[in-house]
Amino acid sequence: MNEEPQAQIPDVILKGERAIDLYLIAVGALAIMALLAIIGAIVLAFVGKSIPGEVWTVVGLAVGALSVMLGGERK
Repeated sequence: MNEEPQAQIPDVILKGERAIDLYLIAVGALAIMALLAIIGAIVLAFVGKSIPGEVWTVVGLAVGALSVMLGGERK
């Protein structure tokens, strides 16, 4: 009963020989996009510029997509 939580990778991804590479690239790209948007917002705030609302939209979309990809389906 002491199981560690694991990402629920879809069976379709696990069946394909190279599909896991594409899955990891997509997850990495979304994480990098979220981090770059947050760092950009920090830099803009540091130099006294206003932060556009689109920055938070990009962060929200990237983090939401990551949670869907890594969370999987609950049965």
